[in-house]
Amino acid sequence: MLSRVILLSALTAVAFSCDTVWPNGTDKALTWFPSCAGAITFYSLSTQDQSGKAEYPITLTKPLVIITDINNPKNVYESPNLKQTINLWSWGGLGACQWSTVPTLGLLSNLDACTNGVPCPVKTGRQTLPITMDFTGYDSIIKLLKDDSPYQLEMVLNDNKTKDKTCVIAQARTYTKVH
Repeated sequence: MLSRVILLSALTAVAFSCDTVWPNGTDKALTWFPSCAGAITFYSLSTQDQSGKAEYPITLTKPLVIITDINNPKNVYESPNLKQTINLWSWGGLGACQWSTVPTLGLLSNLDACTNGVPCPVKTGRQTLPITMDFTGYDSIIKLLKDDSPYQLEMVLNDNKTKDKTCVIAQARTYTKVH
């Protein structure tokens, strides 16, 4: 009887395991897309370290610069009205091949975007906008994340003055330990 339970448990574990270790090709390249119908249009997004060297996989133990090519057609955004929220998901979990929310306990919500990596003012027109994402002050979250794994980060920008909203998601192979 015990051997049947063990065999059934093993078969169930295999049946419910996630065989897609790297979704959307994240083992080799960054994947990104707009995640809401926002005011700003994103044309491209790439990552580099602070010295300007292309970086992939990305590393959350040091500041990361996200180079965006955007078009901001209508409003200038600036502090204190431009707010930033970062949402985070991990891949897999409990045998499911899906993105699962990583709780951040509000630490990455409703931040002043202009003092958290977005160069302000964000002027109108097509432009290259380098956004710095610095998680070094959030070790309590980063230390809990599995190293060398796929993560999905969403940056949501809300302007309290105009009520404009812009969102973009990046999926990447991510280091959470010093390499």
